[in-house]
Amino acid sequence: MLKVECFEISCNCYFVTDDSAEGSLVVDPGGSCAKLEKRIDDYGADKLKYILITHGHYDHIGNAASLKRKYPSADIVIGEKEKDFTSNKMLNLSMFSGEPVEKFEADLLVKEGTSLNFGVDKIEVIETPGHTRGGVCYRIGDVLFTGDTLFRLSMGRTDFPTGNEEELTESLKKLAELDGNFDVYCGHGEKTALEYERKYNTYMRKSLL
Repeated sequence: MLKVECFEISCNCYFVTDDSAEGSLVVDPGGSCAKLEKRIDDYGADKLKYILITHGHYDHIGNAASLKRKYPSADIVIGEKEKDFTSNKMLNLSMFSGEPVEKFEADLLVKEGTSLNFGVDKIEVIETPGHTRGGVCYRIGDVLFTGDTLFRLSMGRTDFPTGNEEELTESLKKLAELDGNFDVYCGHGEKTALEYERKYNTYMRKSLL
């Protein structure tokens, strides 16, 4: 059974475990967090399989390089169109934020339809450009990690480098048209549900018109 724990750092960083996978993963490690690392260690340092990145802004990737050094068993995963964000200070916004980001390279570059093994469920990649050109969401069973594409009753900004409002609207439509309901874990703010967003999120409702 999938278990999701949230650690609020620079963004919502998630620690995900699945006993059927005998492993764990982290989503969007935006900054250092002793509590997160203790949780990883308690579950099993060698069981960390993936560091999933939804997009390459500094507040979502800031601790990726450090985690990779400490947990070399974990593959860093990012959208293939986002690969330059891991080393480009303008793209990842660290140039403007005052928050330095250590350069790193992803182990796996993924795209629409990529599937990664994780227990009884697969990690399915959904390309959702708009907030950035190469942003992705990750679907695991009935759970969606949406980064800064979809928030509770809102959506991500499109005024940063490579952002595009039309693309983000199409990405919201793509998520809205997924079959079934999902628990939605956003990059910032509260957890929500896809069916709730279909009904009440103005931006998602407009995307379906």
